[in-house]
Amino acid sequence: MAGTVVYQKFARAYLTAEVNTISQDAGWTPNKFARVMSKSSTTVRAWLDGSRIPDKGNLSLLCDLAEVEPDRKRFILHVSEQLLTNSELISDLDERNLYIVESGERTYPVHVKWDPLLLSALLQIEPYHMKVLAGPMEDPANQVRNWRRKERRSKRFFARFKDQSHPRAEFYVPGSAFADLALLTPKEKTAQIERLRWVDSLPGCEVRVVEPPHFATYAFDTFESDEQTPAGPAFVYVEQLDQSRHVVDEEKIGLYDQARRFLRSNSQGIGRFLDGGVHQLAEEHSQQ
Repeated sequence: MAGTVVYQKFARAYLTAEVNTISQDAGWTPNKFARVMSKSSTTVRAWLDGSRIPDKGNLSLLCDLAEVEPDRKRFILHVSEQLLTNSELISDLDERNLYIVESGERTYPVHVKWDPLLLSALLQIEPYHMKVLAGPMEDPANQVRNWRRKERRSKRFFARFKDQSHPRAEFYVPGSAFADLALLTPKEKTAQIERLRWVDSLPGCEVRVVEPPHFATYAFDTFESDEQTPAGPAFVYVEQLDQSRHVVDEEKIGLYDQARRFLRSNSQGIGRFLDGGVHQLAEEHSQQ
């Protein structure tokens, strides 16, 4: 039962965050939001502060009036249905939990990101996305569309560091990922490295390079609240080939926190890593 309660809080926090984001992106003040939705200002303010959750019909109308992309609308309604049935949020390829990750990146104050193979999505520049990630059979239009979404996601996340109440973020990067930079031109490689340095220079933000063995052989993102800027319940996002899921159980989250501590103890800051000679290290990792 306790797990069900946490999932309810998790789903409610996500839907509240989306209502706020959608209305803000549409440029609606609370009063205009109420007029557009033909609701009282009391009802709309309750939606915005999370004391009430719009029903599925109002969520659908909100998405239509704000011209929310169809896939995002469908996922919002999917979460609304799961909230009603007290279900755990597990997604297959048709119901992607990445929308909750994007929402968490807009609202949660503490982030940890790890990928054992690649640079985390928010660290990438366009040539890296196009040349390192793209499969030979991938549709070029889909490739560009995915990059545009990733670019919007990145801009929104790092814009948060302009405020005094900026989030804290730890990005863990495998040392072997630097061998992939050989697929870029010298200019693109320099730009990608400067991107890593820039992210590391932001207040409250770290980019750390992990040496093998990793032990944490799976990618995960963790999202935590703090006392200053509370968000929803802490959760971990884990993506597999055929599905993705969010972990909210405290005991299971503790296992991911152990993995984070191990990654940190087996890593060094990006500046120190690069000062050791990125080209030589990339060659060493490519031979392992």
